[in-house]
Amino acid sequence: MVLSLQVLPTRTTSPILKALLVSLVAFFCFSSNAEDELPVEQSSEQTVSITKTSVVNLLEKMAQANRSLTYRGIFTYEHGGILKTIEVAHAVRDGMEYEKLTHLNGPLREVIRHGKRLDCQRVGDMLLLGLGSELEDAMYSRLEDHYSIYIKGENRVANRDVISVHVVPKDKYRYGYLLSIDKKTGLLLQSLLIDHSGKGNRVLERFQFVQLELGAMINEADVMPSSADHVVASAESLPCAGAKQPADSQRQWRAAWLPPGFAFAGYQPRTEKTGESLIYTDGLAVFSIFVDTQELIDLPEVEARRGATFAYMVRKGIDNRDFLISIVGEIPSATAKQIAHSVAPLQ
Repeated sequence: MVLSLQVLPTRTTSPILKALLVSLVAFFCFSSNAEDELPVEQSSEQTVSITKTSVVNLLEKMAQANRSLTYRGIFTYEHGGILKTIEVAHAVRDGMEYEKLTHLNGPLREVIRHGKRLDCQRVGDMLLLGLGSELEDAMYSRLEDHYSIYIKGENRVANRDVISVHVVPKDKYRYGYLLSIDKKTGLLLQSLLIDHSGKGNRVLERFQFVQLELGAMINEADVMPSSADHVVASAESLPCAGAKQPADSQRQWRAAWLPPGFAFAGYQPRTEKTGESLIYTDGLAVFSIFVDTQELIDLPEVEARRGATFAYMVRKGIDNRDFLISIVGEIPSATAKQIAHSVAPLQ
């Protein structure tokens, strides 16, 4: 039996479910029963194949701008027929990022992120940007193996000129993207996450700035909680490339099958309260594997979706022991399930 949920349970005897909630809580406050079938906006300008140099420049500029600029704005986030309006204050001080998200509709909720280092480059950044100009050929080939990338033309978002880039997956294991990147600064102003499977293009999530003030004066109070109902999000959701990681000898699990192009990005070893967790990315999509080794109650398979984020939990018997294998990420459900059923001991 498969139990399909829109909201993960908040109380459980298994610590891994709490870890999954942390992965989902940053943006998602409300549940939904279905994704919208929204048309992908078509540019009036001719679609052209993006060149190797332009894709590197655009993605590099976008990745740097999203982290290094100070700005204040309002954006909308839509999934499954639910539209949220969120105010963001993002500041950079002494090489560290500080951010506060305030939900403007529905129950008051704030998400606080403090202390992300600007010099922390993650595996996903490296896959997108390469390690220098000499690696541009390899980087572009890696993306081109799994995505077709097209410039859709120019448009306007939040009263600013943008370049729209369509990223289309070449296989069924990942989603596509329509990115609108600010021409002047490289800041991502609009993003549509698209399911290209089946007939037509189904938009699973839509993010879009509606108001933006670049270089805004942001003081310390602007990025601090103003109510008791706030969430302090992890500053480092992915490990820094080159940072000291737990000894690989501690790692006990692996995915015997991975979608082509995904790379191992890091892991957290098992503790007394939580199981081992593994992180993988192809530079655009990210998913996590959680393995809970504690004694489990008789749980059915559980799956939950919030927009494009899919969570799947299944109990698996290995060497006469039961383990709870969980996958959370912005990947199709079939991909998540195939990964989960392939998880096995490292040795």
